[in-house]
Amino acid sequence: MISEFAPAKINLSLHLVGQKSDGYHLLDSIVSFVNVGDRISIEPGKSGDLKVAGPFAKDLPRSNHNLVLKAARLFNNIKLSRITLEKNIPVTSGIGGGSADAAATVRLFSKFYNKPELTVEKLISLGSDVPVCMQKGIVRMMGVGEEIINLSPAPKVGILLVNPRKALSTAEVFSAVKEKNNPGLNLQGSGEKSLNSWFDWINSMRNDLTASAIDLIPDIRFILDKLITCDGARVVRMSGSGATCFALFEDFDLLQDARLKIMKECPSFWCESGELI
Repeated sequence: MISEFAPAKINLSLHLVGQKSDGYHLLDSIVSFVNVGDRISIEPGKSGDLKVAGPFAKDLPRSNHNLVLKAARLFNNIKLSRITLEKNIPVTSGIGGGSADAAATVRLFSKFYNKPELTVEKLISLGSDVPVCMQKGIVRMMGVGEEIINLSPAPKVGILLVNPRKALSTAEVFSAVKEKNNPGLNLQGSGEKSLNSWFDWINSMRNDLTASAIDLIPDIRFILDKLITCDGARVVRMSGSGATCFALFEDFDLLQDARLKIMKECPSFWCESGELI
C-alpha cells in the first residue's frame, strides 16, 4: 500500500470580490495548509473500488465518495487500484475536505503511474478548491479558484482548529451573503520577515462569509468568542464557508493549553491542534 497525505486547507482570509453572470463567486483569499488531514492510499493489484475509513467515514455523503474516484478516473489508460480514504477531518467543514482528498489522489496517481499532473482546467472540474490544494505554503487564490500565486513558505505557526460537528452547505452560505462586491486583498506586508508583522498582515484581512455562516450555525460565533479568550491566540477567524474556526499561535505551549481548555469547555466539538506547513 502506498499513500499520500491530504492536508486540511485553511483560508487565513477570504474576500468575496464579485459574482460572475454564471453564478460563480469571485474570491481573493490567502490559503495555507496544516499537518492535520486525511490520507489517500492505493493497493496495486487489488480491484478498483473505494474503501472509506477513519473517524468521520460514516459522515461522508455518497456524492463525496465519488470525488476521489473522479480524480482517479481522470488518468486515462490505467487500471484503477483499490483506493482507501482515511477520513480524519469533519465533512463539509470549510477546511478543504473533498478538494484536499481529490488533490492528494491526483498527486498519488501522478507519482505512482508516472503520469503528468492534471491541467488547471481538469483540476477545477473536480472543484474550485482543488487547484490550490495542489500547493504548499502560503498561497493567494483568486477568481473562481483558477488563479494561484505562491507567496512564501509557511512560517512556524501553530494552529487550533475547532468545529461544532455540524455540516454547513457552502452553497447556502454564499446564497445568504448580502454584499458580494467587496475590496480585495492588500498584499502590503506579505513579505514581512517578522512574525509579529506577519500576524498583523493576516489580521488586517477578513472572511466575508462569516456573518452568513453564523446566521446558519450560531455555534460559529460561540467558537470564535471562545478562541479569542485563549492566551496566545494571535489570529482568530473562520475558515472558508465554515463551520470550522481557527486560532493561530506563536507559542506552542499556549496552543496546547488552549486545546485543553476548549476540549474541557466544549467536549462535543471537534478540536485539533497542529501547525502550518
